[in-house]
Amino acid sequence: MSPQVEPLLQDDTLKVALDLQDQWRQSGWVPTLPHQFPPIADTPQLRVDLREESRVVKTYWQAGDLYQVRLEINRFEDYKRPSEERYLILLDIAKPWVKP
Repeated sequence: MSPQVEPLLQDDTLKVALDLQDQWRQSGWVPTLPHQFPPIADTPQLRVDLREESRVVKTYWQAGDLYQVRLEINRFEDYKRPSEERYLILLDIAKPWVKP
């Protein structure tokens, strides 16, 4: 996922993020700090938040003591498509660094 080759439209970005979370959930992963960084959900408020250029939406997921991921979405100014809202997805994976 990182580095992402092309910034995506908002609908495509949310589709990827929701699919990743579904895969993690089905594999037994759990959200880390869900009150502070809840799983990404396709809501009207989230879509508004994503449109703010300085806003980063993020969530953390953990697989026991093995792995933790941070999934971030932020708006990206794409000079090839200046009239479109485009987004980047950042995915970090490592040994758990935040306790659930």
